[in-house]
Amino acid sequence: MKGVFLGVSLSFLGMLQAQSGCRQLIPACREAHMEDYNWDGRYWKAELYGGETTEIYYTFFRGLRYRLIPCGRSSAQKALHLRIYNANRTLLLDTRQQGERSYWDLELSSTQLLVLELYYPMGEGCAALLIGHKNGEYIEASAH
Repeated sequence: MKGVFLGVSLSFLGMLQAQSGCRQLIPACREAHMEDYNWDGRYWKAELYGGETTEIYYTFFRGLRYRLIPCGRSSAQKALHLRIYNANRTLLLDTRQQGERSYWDLELSSTQLLVLELYYPMGEGCAALLIGHKNGEYIEASAH
């Protein structure tokens, strides 16, 4: 019985340490990439293992320019990638195909719910997403 308790305790401590490491990434990513975008302090984080993905459903409003900052650390030292789908699950953007970038800017022509999916192409690790916004002039929907 002591062995089971010790195993559960060590597993729990490892999980807390991993989540703490993930939480430490948030301020560094915000300071490095948020610039003049407004941030409400919310973020999404997950520990991804063995090819897992995590999904975030987020409503983007017309007339705002958004900055999406995927932030993470993986065991394979690979970048965290982001896929964006519309409500019909049509793929709009896969950042893995766009080259390495620290953030993505987005402005839409209409208000809509999008599905944001974070993943590592290999390895496992912490995944977090910060979203900032600012008022912008409508230009064509784009990712920078």
